[in-house]
Amino acid sequence: MEQQDPTPIVLDTSILLNFVKIGRVGLLGQLRTSVVLLDQVFDEVRRLDQREAVKVAVAAGTLDLQSVRNPTEVALFTEFRAGGRLGAGECAVLAVALTRNWVAGLQDRRARTEGQRRRADLVLCQTEDLVLMLIKTGCLTIEEADGFLAEWAAKHRFRSRVASFRNLRHNL
Repeated sequence: MEQQDPTPIVLDTSILLNFVKIGRVGLLGQLRTSVVLLDQVFDEVRRLDQREAVKVAVAAGTLDLQSVRNPTEVALFTEFRAGGRLGAGECAVLAVALTRNWVAGLQDRRARTEGQRRRADLVLCQTEDLVLMLIKTGCLTIEEADGFLAEWAAKHRFRSRVASFRNLRHNL
């Protein structure tokens, strides 16, 4: 068994739901790091079937449910929310990632820009980055990953800038 990367990834709702909607949230447990779900992100999962899938993933240890807890995180969360441009989940992800020096899993461009504005060295990832990680570790084939792209586009209104993971071979 390979060693986990010690830096957790804290996910926003969009990335989480991209995996939930295709019935593959369990793949997040195959990443070689802890995948953190914050209460504020969980609260943004509205559909009962999706909430249940997330609860199962938390119970299985696939996702580590945590809270915005220390005063610095709470202050940052409050500041981001006061700006009115970001959702509660994105604000929580940014507050935790910036405070704990974790990877911010953010799909939203505004949230990503705000994170980079706050700290240029903030490590960001998107859905496609997680899929690439899963391909690199042998948990997914390029064909399976391309199938995800097709399903997301056809059924779930997620259009990736990636046409095929085969085009990203240099990143593998």
